[in-house]
Amino acid sequence: MKLACAILIVALPFAVHAQMPVFENAQYVYANGILVDVGYYGSPFFYDWNGDGLKDLIVGQFTSGRVRVYLNSGSPSTPAYTTFTYLYADGSPISVYAS
Repeated sequence: MKLACAILIVALPFAVHAQMPVFENAQYVYANGILVDVGYYGSPFFYDWNGDGLKDLIVGQFTSGRVRVYLNSGSPSTPAYTTFTYLYADGSPISVYAS
């Protein structure tokens, strides 16, 4: 019984401070006016890939496992993406396959 009480006392602060996540509505991403579509199971991530202070779009493709980078040519508040390039390492395309 002491163990159960100790677990409850330790876990109680985490339960009190836990909050439900809040999700915003989904938004489509376009490049050159065309919807970015990598098929199903796309894995988008926004990150300043080239260090220019703008969030670029990095997205994986399920079917080939290749990774695309769309550089942001807009602004922080109004991103704009044009064409993509595939990521390479040592001259070979990076592929991340599902196992």
